[in-house]
Formats: sequence, structure tokens, C-alpha cells
Amino acid sequence: MADNQTAGRGRLDRTWEAKSGANLLVSLLFRNSNCDVSMCQRVVAVSAVRACRIFFDETEKNSASVKLKWPNDLLLNEKKFGGMLSVADPEQTFIVVGIGINIAWAPDYAAKLKDFATVKSFSPADLLNVMIEQIDISEKYSKDRLHDEYVSVLSTLGKLVRVELTNGKIVTGRAASLEPNGRLVVEAENERHLIDTGDVVHLRDANDE
Repeated sequence: MADNQTAGRGRLDRTWEAKSGANLLVSLLFRNSNCDVSMCQRVVAVSAVRACRIFFDETEKNSASVKLKWPNDLLLNEKKFGGMLSVADPEQTFIVVGIGINIAWAPDYAAKLKDFATVKSFSPADLLNVMIEQIDISEKYSKDRLHDEYVSVLSTLGKLVRVELTNGKIVTGRAASLEPNGRLVVEAENERHLIDTGDVVHLRDANDE
């Protein structure tokens, strides 16, 4: 676990920074695991959401606001406060999932957990311990159960989205569903787009106004 970060690498080579001791910055190693890269990332994603929710009072509505934006962003009240990146060797004998979660510090455009958590006194190590407990649970799920759990915390589904693909193409439409292999299904102008990788933006929807 890192104490601070000045040049962290996120998806699409974005940088991720954090002040000393303020946030959770950790890389998790899965060695000889039964899950592939996509599944391991979903295990961590589901577990991270659950771990963060534990620091909210369940009688309040705040806990429901901790969600995921496909494929790997953590959202707090629809504002990003964390993210993940996975890498593996060619044979996938080991998989590393790096995760950063804003706890006590965030840049102006992002959120941080302590702004909303009802349990005020906790450290990055406390959050990590709870997350590891949740990972131990999630790793035992079947593929179908893990898929269902991931979908249940995914904010993107049902929303109007704009997806910038790695080739520069833009797809705008409704995020309709998620395939078992993790691909996002976007419906746009009577077409179904299967998205493997892309930068997703949740758009304002006239139906929500």
C-alpha cells in the first residue's frame, strides 16, 4: 500500500495523484486465481463498493449513492472518488488490480469518502482491511453470481451515455445491459454496440428532469 502518489497510471494513461496518508492506494495480487483479468477486477470493484458502504449509516440514504461507472470508476453521488486498473502476465498466472480511493483528499473535480461517511474516524488501512474481507467473500462467487452482484452496483445501466472508443469513434446511446464477459451493450439509433473498452460519460437525460 502506498502512502502517497504523484504519477499513478490510470486507464488510457491518465495520471492519478494523492497527498501523503490521505487516500487508499494499493495494488492487489491474484496469483493462480480461478478468475481472469475481467473477473478479478469485478471482484475488487464489488468488494470496494461494499467496503465503502460499511462506513455509512445504513439508515441513511448515503450508502445507496456508492456505485460503479463502467468499467472501473467508483462514484459517490455520481461523482468519481476512485478507480481501478488491472494488468496480468501473458498466461495470466498472476493478475494485479491497482485501486485508488479518495478518503480524506480529492482534487476539485472529484469526491472523497469522508465528506459523506458517517463513520469519521478511519484510515486507509481500515478501509483496506474491510475491502480484503469483502474480496474473500466475492472470490467464492460463481461467475453468474459475480455478474449479478456487479450489475447491482453499476450506475451506468439505463443511463444515456457517450462512449469514446480507443479508435476515436464516439458512440452515444442508452446503456442497455452488460454481457457476462463484461462488455457494455449500448443501444443507439436502432443499433446495438458492444463496447469492450472505452471512456464513458453519463449524460443528462431529459427523462430525469
